[in-house]
Amino acid sequence: MGKRIPMILGFLLLALAVWVQVTSVGIVRRFIARQEALAYDIQLRTKILTHRHKIQTPIAIVDIDDKSLAAEGRWPWPRAKLADLIGRLQQEGAVVIAFDIIFPEKEANIADVVLQRLTDEKLLTPELLPVMQKIQPFFDDDARFSNSLAHIDTVLGISFLPNTETEGEISTPLFSLSSPAEKSLGFIDAPGVIGNIAPLESVAHYTGFINVFPDDDGIIRRVPILIRYKNNLYPSLALETVRLYLLSTIKLITAHYNNQLRIEAVQIGNHIIPTDDRGQVIVPFRGRSYTFPFYSAGQVLHGNLPPNALAGKIVFIGTSATGLGDLKTTAIQNIFPGVEIQATIADGILTDNFSYKPAWSLGAELFLTVFLGTILAFTFPYLGPRGLSFFIITIPIGLFFLNNWLWDKTGLIISIFAPLVFTIILGVVDMIYGYLFETRRREHLKEMFGQYVPAKHIDEMLTSSGKELGLSGEDREMTVLFADIRNFTTISEPLSAIQLKEILNEFFTPMTEIIFKHRGTIDKYVGDMIMAFWGAPLKDKRHATHALSAALDMQRALAKLRPQFAEKKWPDIHIGIGLNSGLMSVGDMGSKFRRNYTVLGDEVNLASRVEGLTKFYGVGIIVTEHTQHQQQIFVFRKLDRVRVKGKKLGIEIFEPICRITEETPELALELQLYHSALDYYFAQDWEKAETIFTELSQAHPDTKLYSLYLKRIAEFKHIPPPSPWDGVYTHTEK
Repeated sequence: MGKRIPMILGFLLLALAVWVQVTSVGIVRRFIARQEALAYDIQLRTKILTHRHKIQTPIAIVDIDDKSLAAEGRWPWPRAKLADLIGRLQQEGAVVIAFDIIFPEKEANIADVVLQRLTDEKLLTPELLPVMQKIQPFFDDDARFSNSLAHIDTVLGISFLPNTETEGEISTPLFSLSSPAEKSLGFIDAPGVIGNIAPLESVAHYTGFINVFPDDDGIIRRVPILIRYKNNLYPSLALETVRLYLLSTIKLITAHYNNQLRIEAVQIGNHIIPTDDRGQVIVPFRGRSYTFPFYSAGQVLHGNLPPNALAGKIVFIGTSATGLGDLKTTAIQNIFPGVEIQATIADGILTDNFSYKPAWSLGAELFLTVFLGTILAFTFPYLGPRGLSFFIITIPIGLFFLNNWLWDKTGLIISIFAPLVFTIILGVVDMIYGYLFETRRREHLKEMFGQYVPAKHIDEMLTSSGKELGLSGEDREMTVLFADIRNFTTISEPLSAIQLKEILNEFFTPMTEIIFKHRGTIDKYVGDMIMAFWGAPLKDKRHATHALSAALDMQRALAKLRPQFAEKKWPDIHIGIGLNSGLMSVGDMGSKFRRNYTVLGDEVNLASRVEGLTKFYGVGIIVTEHTQHQQQIFVFRKLDRVRVKGKKLGIEIFEPICRITEETPELALELQLYHSALDYYFAQDWEKAETIFTELSQAHPDTKLYSLYLKRIAEFKHIPPPSPWDGVYTHTEK
């Protein structure tokens, strides 16, 4: 099955992730919405923490806080005190004042209260009545408060209700929704309202609702800036305050989706406020609570403000005092002054700082999930535990910071909850699959190949399918090597079985290490012989190069072993190595009782034959022309054209001497002379060939090859070869 099962699991998980994003099943939809909201909270708080700086804003907040109540008395304050507060703000240069407070009831006139008490107690005399009526206006705090509002632009708060109760007065609406399309807009509908008393409303003229609605988890993340009441639209306190500040009109920006009119944004002057289809905006938090300039109401009343602190400012008046109930739980902080939410919205309008989640955001989220999911479903099955661990950590972190960057630069909010969770779950599933199934496969491969290939190659083999490993048998271009200890039968005669075992172990261990080092596979040990091949189970395009490197290193390793053998009084051993490359059959072969991963074919037999020729030519390694072909990094000596036993066609054989980087000038000169002599030999110019071979034999008396050719030339001079002669020498022995 290879990687098919984890890939199928990956795409099943991807389908589930997409379904979760688009499903209308209530419990699933609520769960996902809750998780996406929490992810948004984390991103928002991260964004705030990484962008903390002092803000510049035309907005200030006058807070009726605990210090103000301690200094001025408990709430509600007399409206005469509020009139004094308005007067002080006007003196400080405030241009617009917005009350995050409602005044739905008249304040009792103390003169009326005294007059009523005197009447009830029958203490009111004819002389006292005119006096009481004369002083009555001096204690009308509502009138005094109303008079203060008449001298500065003021917006009063109202609150819409979930029931049909109506109390107080409200101002003229922004819009009347008359057409069926306008009435179908998804604004929040309010059945009832609490407004302000008529004397205040008639003077202030402007009102804005102070309602904020938390999500299902009780956290405020978005607030409406328009609410529908009796098919009329009314602005929020923040929106109406900015409209008054800018002296601009408000327009609705709508679009048709599926033949239905939907609200997309609100325009005020040159400012565009992106909304959802219910007329809500995402609160553009600039920081934690008290990010905006806060001034205690007591400070204002007593004139203890910094110079020009409120000059030219919009001033929101609200309360954060304990017990007054205007502290909210928001996405940025659990305790957040309600008045600062209104100030934040107003600041967002003026600075065009709103984030937005447009109607097409779901399509973008689905694309991100499918795009990332498809890539991961294809790639994760090929990763090991370390790779999976790396990616299930770095991908979510990368997505998180990329999303934050996009949010910061454009204001666009894209939910990455689904791709984040998908990445983690897919990584864990692939890890579990790898542990449960790949571990079993690893053990099977170790059981089958552990004695043939180095352990590090098992990991590479795990990424290949069974077909690629050639388990079922296939033909491949490969190189095979035979290495045999010369005269082993004679060497082993005087040795005990224990000594023989020790010698072979000492010999086989470094030879096997070299073969493994050069990506070879051990086929078998037969007595004193090693059989190995390159190109399976792992495919190897450089199989001939790796086999040649291994053969040279094996001869060098044996040279280092001889002194160690001599110290132990073991016999001096030499090996012959034969290599051939070509098309061979490789696979798991044998019977139901015993099987072996091996190679078969004529090319394998040819390698065995040329190994047997090493003793005849007096060399350590012989390779065929197929192995020598296009090997540019080795120095070769052409040995002969031969026909081995069992073969009809002749073949050229070579001795690899060293790598080109190791060739000395003396060796290069010797080989040049030798190959010129060999050319004369094949051209049947016996005299010239004999002269050079004689020179070489005298200079290198230990090289058997030169004397072999001198003997052969002498024979040909006595009995010439048949004509035509192809130069092939036929060997009749193995």
